[in-house]
Amino acid sequence: MALYQRTSGESRSRTAALDDRLLGNASNVQETCRNKLLPQSLGIFVWRAKRKRLPVRVELSNRGIDLDSVCCPMCDDGVESLDHTLPLCRYAYEVWDNVYRWCGLGDFSNISVNELFNGDGANSRCVEGKSLWQAIEWVCGYLIWKNRNDKVFNNSSRSCANLLNDIQVKSFEWISKKKKKKKKQRLLSGTNG
Repeated sequence: MALYQRTSGESRSRTAALDDRLLGNASNVQETCRNKLLPQSLGIFVWRAKRKRLPVRVELSNRGIDLDSVCCPMCDDGVESLDHTLPLCRYAYEVWDNVYRWCGLGDFSNISVNELFNGDGANSRCVEGKSLWQAIEWVCGYLIWKNRNDKVFNNSSRSCANLLNDIQVKSFEWISKKKKKKKKQRLLSGTNG
């Protein structure tokens, strides 16, 4: 589907070229990400992360934006790429490791953003378990990114322990809110299960 309607004078190739320019190669376009347990904004965040569309410093520098530094604002150890910022930065790694231990999954290992958000539900055998784990992953990634932005724009950052607590609370709030809403809809429609 084209992003806009062609006028009678426009050629099909111009429309297709614009779509390719804005969306990339059609075979490369991902559908939006969705987890019914979470607000849609988290799906948009994950979709942008998987497409490498979050404004990390190295990408901004590559686009000609003059920055004081391309180093990670959280650890100041490496270049701030998306793979560094979300799973590999010392700070993010410690948060992920704490989340994995909280969920009983052992130690966190070095992985890329795509591997992180394309997980198989932490090897859960049931669909609901996969959806719950995916929700926790998305909340964790989102709050790490939000904390990174607080550090960059407000010069404030939460400790890993405080961020783990935020992840636990937000995961619970968002998941339980969606589950209550779903249960209420089932009751109103008169269906069970």
